[in-house]
Amino acid sequence: MRYVIVGAGAIGGTLASRLAQHGGTPPLVIARGDNAEAIRAHGLLLRSPDDEVRVDAPVATRPAEAELTTGDVLVFATKTHQLQSALTDWVDQPVRDAAGSVVGTAGELLPVLTALNGVEAERLALRYFRRVFGVCVWLPAVHLAPGEFTVRIAPVSGMFIVGRYGEANGETDDLDRLDPAAARDAELLETVRAEWERATFRVHVVDEVMPWKFRKLISNLGNAIQALMGSSGEASADIERELHTRARDEGLAVYAAAGIGIPSDDEEELWRGGVFNVRPVPGIDGPLGGSTWQSLARGSGSIETDYLNGEIVRLARVAGVPAPINEALQRLARQAAAQRRAPASVTPSELKRILLGG
Repeated sequence: MRYVIVGAGAIGGTLASRLAQHGGTPPLVIARGDNAEAIRAHGLLLRSPDDEVRVDAPVATRPAEAELTTGDVLVFATKTHQLQSALTDWVDQPVRDAAGSVVGTAGELLPVLTALNGVEAERLALRYFRRVFGVCVWLPAVHLAPGEFTVRIAPVSGMFIVGRYGEANGETDDLDRLDPAAARDAELLETVRAEWERATFRVHVVDEVMPWKFRKLISNLGNAIQALMGSSGEASADIERELHTRARDEGLAVYAAAGIGIPSDDEEELWRGGVFNVRPVPGIDGPLGGSTWQSLARGSGSIETDYLNGEIVRLARVAGVPAPINEALQRLARQAAAQRRAPASVTPSELKRILLGG
């Protein structure tokens, strides 16, 4: 089985690096521009608190170069606002069997794992691909330079919660008692779990993955705050915590109005445990932020917050309840990205005034 990792950013680059480092079929990395050139020339460079490794992996810049086969698994690790384009690029790619004959398309035959933030990716993917598996990602990684990735925890590199989106996988571990489609899904998920855990990730396979993705979304509501104001000094850290709490509480109130339930703090802690102890990474200086912060730091011109804070806004409008804090964060982050402003372009006191008034 070969993983075709679409998007070599922080998540995709870290996953590809560890899979290539720990054996098995090398993943195929789909990257663009300077990132693709750097990986081809020098491999993937991954730094963590405990190690620094450079590993080789094949690279493609467009779907036709992938030469897909029936043994491939597509892992989409883009940002959600980039996913629609990626899905349409890949869905009709031909898939060949072991004899080299085309037996169908990627949308018909290949399983898809959606390893990205937000809760919209799975619904988008299911329009195009028959077999979609949602992935809740807990991975504090950074990608700022071409071909270079930093993961801020060790020895575990991150945690993934994975489950089928759509048709249920079945309720028993006895593959002989499952229908063929459910048995195939169960076998795939067990292979992913085994191979990704060998590559230093913690993996949990669940029947219902979306409650976990909705829970992760709540924690991502603070991404825009970190990106807009940064953190320097105790006073600004206090403001960041206050604003994050207010955005989170507003999100939870919207969930309640929309009838959305999520796992508890205790359930998350049981699985995360002491894994997410962020530590300094040798050779890395300066501030390191989350995925939204990285979009501003790279000057990408676009940002994911329309599918983070914007998801809360959408749910609030459907339920007929207000979400002014998340609506303001969505707008401010989108404008900052469009104007290519660097992180920390808004002072803590100004951001508090905008969000809370006074």
